Amino acid sequence: MATARFILGFDESADSLAEGLKEARQAVDLAPRDALAHATLALALAADDHLTPALEEARRAADLDPGNAEGHVAVGIVLRLRRDFDASLAACRRAGDLAPEDPRVLVALADTLRELERYPEAMEIYGQAIDLDQDAIVPQLGAATALLKASHMAGARRMFDLLLTRWNYAQSRVRLGAAAFLALSQDFEGALDLYDGIDLPQNSSLPTLLVLFGKGYCLQQLQRDAEAEYFFSTVVERVPREYDGPARGRELVFQAYDNLVRYFAQRGRDRKVESLLKDACARPQAPTRLARRLASILDARGKAEEGAAFLEKAILSANPEEDPLELSESALAMARLRTAAGRRRLAQDSPAARALDAAASRLAACTMGVAHYRLARAQALAGEHGAALASLERARGHGYLPVEQMAQEPDFAALRQEAGFGALLKP
Repeated sequence: MATARFILGFDESADSLAEGLKEARQAVDLAPRDALAHATLALALAADDHLTPALEEARRAADLDPGNAEGHVAVGIVLRLRRDFDASLAACRRAGDLAPEDPRVLVALADTLRELERYPEAMEIYGQAIDLDQDAIVPQLGAATALLKASHMAGARRMFDLLLTRWNYAQSRVRLGAAAFLALSQDFEGALDLYDGIDLPQNSSLPTLLVLFGKGYCLQQLQRDAEAEYFFSTVVERVPREYDGPARGRELVFQAYDNLVRYFAQRGRDRKVESLLKDACARPQAPTRLARRLASILDARGKAEEGAAFLEKAILSANPEEDPLELSESALAMARLRTAAGRRRLAQDSPAARALDAAASRLAACTMGVAHYRLARAQALAGEHGAALASLERARGHGYLPVEQMAQEPDFAALRQEAGFGALLKP
């Protein structure tokens, strides 16, 4: 089937992917109540970087025939690509209960365990899949990747060497994994040689992005910065703005922006840096660190309000996996700009007030005291004294309350009038 050939790297052309989607849609049209047809369409959509409709199709397959593993394993695969690992694990375990000797189901379960960094469990299940189908390369490659992620470098090297010499198919996937091994081993020239042996299709599939970014990274480490810039730029250009593909692909795009910003900043290309940052911030779920850097540039040019607007948008649309420290630092930067360092209050229900509330909501379950401390500074600047005191209480509860620093912190100037603030300063 065309989708399987695409996923395994036998044929990653646009024609192969289009053929797979066409076949899957025809199957659904002919058998709209068939779970396998919907599961197949889900995987084809996932391969085409359309994870939202892919998840809908996968869940439809699971609902149509709850006793069939196909729908559950499709749900598990799509959720893993979206980095919803706990839900993915549940779906894969359900599939495993229904088809405990299906190597494909076992690999999906092992892949999710690997992403959860539960490497011994993942390796055991990869081993079961290998025992069931010793000619299949997918569980072998999954096991090699798990060893690499677990930093078992000697074992990973042996497996990649075996895969490169024993199998004569799916070699693009094998070379991709082996190149990552060499890059982590700091053999950047060797990694480039392997990357160069991979024929890249003109698409934005995750393997393609991994190769492009990997080339850029290796060239960067070899101080061939101009060549690296080409590959990082290609990553950015390949991925559409409304990208709906794997979370790892989105992460690579923003890492590419980081590298490009650094490259052009070192060369004094300030306008290019600003243009790149604005382009990055226009993408959904852009890291707030990029908006923070853009806001700093705009503030220095007398455009504080414009910079604050970028921060508001970034905070309100932040990735659910945004680092709490980054989110709290961005909330603080936004509050400082919008309140003129505490001289103005935030208008109720303004974008800035909503962004600050969104940050507080996201950080409520955070166990990092320093993040709550930074949030308290932002809330104090905004005049939200009750919320600021509550955040300081959380910071203390999580082991971070620098009392001497608090007593001198300019952001707490107005908050010092509150009785609760003085109580926090007492031992």
